[in-house]
Amino acid sequence: MRVDQRMPAPNAVAAGQTTTFRLPVGRRYHALHLLGSATTFAPSDLTDIRIKPNQKVIQSYSGAHRDKMNQFDGREAAAISAASFHLVIPFDRYGLMTLQGEEETALNTGSLDPNTGKIISSLDVEIDLSGAGGITGTPSLRMYATTSERLDGGPGTVPHMRRFTKDFAGADTYDIADIGRGGETTQFINRIWLLPSTGTLENLKVEADTYTLFERTAALNERAQRDGIRVPQNGYYVIDRTEHGYGGDPFDVRALDDFRVKVDTYGAMSLTGYVEYLGGIGD
Repeated sequence: MRVDQRMPAPNAVAAGQTTTFRLPVGRRYHALHLLGSATTFAPSDLTDIRIKPNQKVIQSYSGAHRDKMNQFDGREAAAISAASFHLVIPFDRYGLMTLQGEEETALNTGSLDPNTGKIISSLDVEIDLSGAGGITGTPSLRMYATTSERLDGGPGTVPHMRRFTKDFAGADTYDIADIGRGGETTQFINRIWLLPSTGTLENLKVEADTYTLFERTAALNERAQRDGIRVPQNGYYVIDRTEHGYGGDPFDVRALDDFRVKVDTYGAMSLTGYVEYLGGIGD
């Protein structure tokens, strides 16, 4: 049974500082709900959010990026007013057709894998807050969690997310060929997010060992996602293996000699990317 629980308060919350929530272990975490308030306080004032089971970062993103990712999945925007927000930090894969598919990536804490001895024995969330010019007044952060009973057998499938940046000089076709793959934490790719600083991407292609796994124009990609279960966001280009609600079709990158994403750019840009992996907890 799922329950919603308030989490222990973080350490001091102040503009320009890092605050940390230390969450209890022994439950299965499906999502976290971060509630912020001040005179002015927005998701964009969360400059970096780091999810740290066993003191190791498995996910890192800004509050603004997480908010847009949630909206892509069909969730409400985080901002409630200029003074408050409710930002969801999900672990379940949202909107899939089966509960089992959604919950596969819930964080299963306090459960020992009898074969490897691995267990999530701690869970922290670190948040960097913007300094002067963003937050005004005294900021407050609270967190609630949607949890259920832990499962036996260990951490299970863990949702990792890695961020990268690339600079492109002008309109051309560029290869992104250094995406991590094949390790314990990078066994399967669930989604790839591409966020240009300016301009647009015109075509998206994925190759594995020179074989084309995916190729669409940006417009075709958005159309397919709108016909599925997603809500494309302006300036966000997503290669989403769950776009129609099926959770069992990620890119398998465990035994590849080469894996690359090719993008056609409309002009010079700095590209921020996020790669969502399905893998083990790691060391």
